[in-house]
Amino acid sequence: MKATDHHTGQFLSGLPFFTRLPEEDIDGFLKAGALHAYDKNDKLFLRGDAADRFFVIVNGWVKLFRETPEGEEAVVALFTRGDVFGEAAIFGGADYPFSAAAVEKSRLLEIPAAVLKDAARANPDIMQRVMASMSREMHQLQMETEHLSLMSAPQRVGCLILQLSSGMIGKGGTFTLPYDKSLAAQRLGMKPETFSRALAQLKPAGVSVSGSEISVESFDALIAFSCSHCSSLPGECKGSRTEGGCVPSAACIGHRAKINEE
Repeated sequence: MKATDHHTGQFLSGLPFFTRLPEEDIDGFLKAGALHAYDKNDKLFLRGDAADRFFVIVNGWVKLFRETPEGEEAVVALFTRGDVFGEAAIFGGADYPFSAAAVEKSRLLEIPAAVLKDAARANPDIMQRVMASMSREMHQLQMETEHLSLMSAPQRVGCLILQLSSGMIGKGGTFTLPYDKSLAAQRLGMKPETFSRALAQLKPAGVSVSGSEISVESFDALIAFSCSHCSSLPGECKGSRTEGGCVPSAACIGHRAKINEE
């Protein structure tokens, strides 16, 4: 399905990667792009496939992963509505360095690699955006390495909860885990049983779990527990809570920052 409708154009223009680009660039991406629907577990591409397109998630969740020869899977990223991925691979080596699959029913805008390369040659700002995406990905990998070295399993799970609740305001609240707990465990490099134990150990920090629902009594308490071994500064981290609200970022999750009052 072609992606030339007005709604898709507005959606694209509001995303950080595309915002403030000239209208002709946006139109070029829309005319060349196509919307594709995927069911849960459908593969988008496999590691080593030619990087012939990049992706914008319109709705749903997608995981990026790598597999060992024995079939073990390491989830390296989870993306949702508004996230862009695959653009760096187009310039980085022409092959995807990971596989991608839908975590649930999802719809994605797929834009050919040639269109991105042509647009980057005509408008150097686009290449700068690609480089910025690569820099953010590298920074996130560095933070994840730091967390593995310095944070306990419960602190890392608390960090994930702060990330997933980053759009909420107030002193606390309840939200539904948007994907399976087993997938959350994979993303953090944990066994499912380790993830479950870590969730239970967050009870003194005011976190309670009922099925897929997670309640946080106090974001302040959870930040105090989870972020004491994280070097990320407020504003660098997606879970940061400031006077103006949560600060979007691709870096670490949930650091020391002031909580919004309702």
